[in-house]
Amino acid sequence: MVSDSQVLSQQQLPLVSVCIPAYNAEATLGKTLESLLSQDYPHLDIVVSDNHSTDGTKAVVQSFAERGVRYCTPPKRPEWASDLPSYVGAYINSAYVLTQGRADYLCLFHSDDLYEPSIVRRQVEMMQAYPHVGAVFTLLQTIGEDDRPINMGTSVLPKELRGRSRFDFPTLLNAVLAHSNFLATPSVMLRQSTLEQVGSFDERRFFTSADLEMWLRIAYQGYEIAVIDQPLLKYRISQRQFGGQYNKLRTTLADIFGVLDHYLSQSDVQAMVQPQRLEFYQTQRAADQVLCAMHLLVQGKTVEARGLLQHAMRVRYFSTALNHPRLLARLIVGACFWLSTRLGLGTLLGRLVYRSYQRDLQRRRQPLREGK
Repeated sequence: MVSDSQVLSQQQLPLVSVCIPAYNAEATLGKTLESLLSQDYPHLDIVVSDNHSTDGTKAVVQSFAERGVRYCTPPKRPEWASDLPSYVGAYINSAYVLTQGRADYLCLFHSDDLYEPSIVRRQVEMMQAYPHVGAVFTLLQTIGEDDRPINMGTSVLPKELRGRSRFDFPTLLNAVLAHSNFLATPSVMLRQSTLEQVGSFDERRFFTSADLEMWLRIAYQGYEIAVIDQPLLKYRISQRQFGGQYNKLRTTLADIFGVLDHYLSQSDVQAMVQPQRLEFYQTQRAADQVLCAMHLLVQGKTVEARGLLQHAMRVRYFSTALNHPRLLARLIVGACFWLSTRLGLGTLLGRLVYRSYQRDLQRRRQPLREGK
């Protein structure tokens, strides 16, 4: 927590560039910009990089020009991504818009999210107070397309990290191994100097998890990662997000495993890993294989599904998951899938469970009921 004595005076305020990658964001961008122009931190430079949108995104940005919002466009989609899904290449725009920032502090905020009035000020205070911090994040509250909070709720720091605000690489890595990615990219503030030292997103190698790899790389190179333990970001869940497109009927392991395997392959990193965290990570990999197997069964690919399930069905994974009901349930479903493929019922069961899975996702996207 930054003390009152560390709060900066108006004359000392450093410029902050808020960099916003956008694509077909006409429906939400205006609200995002209004939330940023309502910040209680006055020294802002806001720039939007429009990734060749086909809607009215450019007109929305231009309507804010008199209030200082700048407009730019990135290079065309890279050739290496030309045959890949449309969401691949999004980090090219993120990397580009960061180069358009004019300040020592750079925020990478998203075009469909909303920001609490204090987010920039709180992040600047953290950066100014702790020079070894390379990036600052906040927690998030999920909202739906109508801006109301939804059942997915509010993110929390892993229990073992609570009461702290800054984390080195071993602490961060072990927490991600146990809890997956809890760093909310649309809330990040970076130092320009950090970005110049560590480089940009490696999307070609890490695809949809290029952001997590970059945050780990920052920590690996000696910077601290800070998290403000308050939900200062309102993170919008919608069908248009590339994350939703990516996960729909995905049949290969989530990209986060490629990122973590990359670091775990390094001998110096292996010495930092806590054994119980590694075991839990491997159990989460097995659970993700069950999800991929379900998608294969929905597509009638029983043989491929059975092959995945054979790797996932290990007694030690069930033992590790005993105190984690959702994880254990996923593994039990996987065992049922495996048995059903032996009985010739794999596709039927896969489609039944998939429908139930989709209903649960829909329920989690519903607005919170009053009083919750």
